[in-house]
Amino acid sequence: MKLSALHVRKSSIHNLRRGVLTAWTIWLILAAGVIAGGLFNAIWLSAVRNQAHHCAAVAALAAGHSYLSDDMLRSCQQPFEYDGRVARCQQAAVSMVDQYRNGTPLPPISAELVRVEWPDNQGPVSDPALLVPRKISVSFDSHHEQYHLPMFFGGLTGLRSTRMGVQCCVALEHAPTAFRPSPKNNVPMLPFAICDDILPLSQGQGTTSAGYWTSSIESGKGKDSFSWNDEARKFEPGQDGLPEVTVTIYSSTSPGSSDAFIPIAFSAGPKGPSGPPITAWIQEGLTEDNVKSLGREELSFPNSLSVIKLNSLIINECKTALDKKIGEPCLICLCSTNLVNGSQTSVTIKRPVAARIAQVTRSLNGAVKVVLQPCVLTTSTAITSRDPDIAMNRYVYSIRLCN
Repeated sequence: MKLSALHVRKSSIHNLRRGVLTAWTIWLILAAGVIAGGLFNAIWLSAVRNQAHHCAAVAALAAGHSYLSDDMLRSCQQPFEYDGRVARCQQAAVSMVDQYRNGTPLPPISAELVRVEWPDNQGPVSDPALLVPRKISVSFDSHHEQYHLPMFFGGLTGLRSTRMGVQCCVALEHAPTAFRPSPKNNVPMLPFAICDDILPLSQGQGTTSAGYWTSSIESGKGKDSFSWNDEARKFEPGQDGLPEVTVTIYSSTSPGSSDAFIPIAFSAGPKGPSGPPITAWIQEGLTEDNVKSLGREELSFPNSLSVIKLNSLIINECKTALDKKIGEPCLICLCSTNLVNGSQTSVTIKRPVAARIAQVTRSLNGAVKVVLQPCVLTTSTAITSRDPDIAMNRYVYSIRLCN
């Protein structure tokens, strides 16, 4: 009897231990499952959110570029034109997301998730020339179920879904103070400047007049003979609400010629046998080597640049090079003249503007006449300022990702 009781007691203890071990094993398996599920979900969330971030960034950049267009420079705009630009940039972002998300778990977005933010001092009732969003954002963040990511092992982790919560935005900066070329990215600038000094008027007509560019373009007094067809990428006869300005390349620039297209030196390096390589500068723009030869890292405003003289042969070459640039957005410097003993040897560049060459012709006296139409240009080479005292630029923009 004693042996039998002892045997029963040992058997009960053994069963108890086995039950405890089984329970611990189950709890360890559950804990391991929760940990593994959480880790797997974290990796899954990180991958999907990373895809969403890239997608939103590309879509925001597309929205920023789509908002900017030459029609922003027209005067007397109507409210529906502002709304049209907003709708255009929203549609560009939606289309970009649709293209990007193929093969990914990302949902489509609606136009409501592309938000346009205005500066405090701007809005649809402000000056249309400066009606530019402060930010444009694209987000994968909504209470709607399609923007919730399903979680794996929801029964173990207690989390069946979570919001995607991804947003990217771009800033549309347009207060350029300098341009900095890189080894693979030249500044799309022409080696010419337009004098935009305030000019004295003849007696009986007041005291001063706006400069040549300001008077023709920004005051709207220039002729409007050409219309830019963006789809065909060419100019057509007719009006489009953007006045043109005609400038002239003379063989010897006269300080009294308000329409002079003044050739400026992009480089302080040695000249070739036929003079400065101005045709190369027309074709290539301002390069990093050009700026370094001037002893600088960037071309800032205001600044002083040398004026170069052109003979008839070089002027012919300039006409050929400028013909190839017709329709291409280019930067042009507005300047003040610097006279030494009545001779113009340098100019002080004051601010950049952007224009397309609409026409290049040769006049009877051998000069080359260039018709310019203002445009909006976006370049990553622009160094912009956020100082509220720096004047905003109507023509030159830099679109950058921001937080």
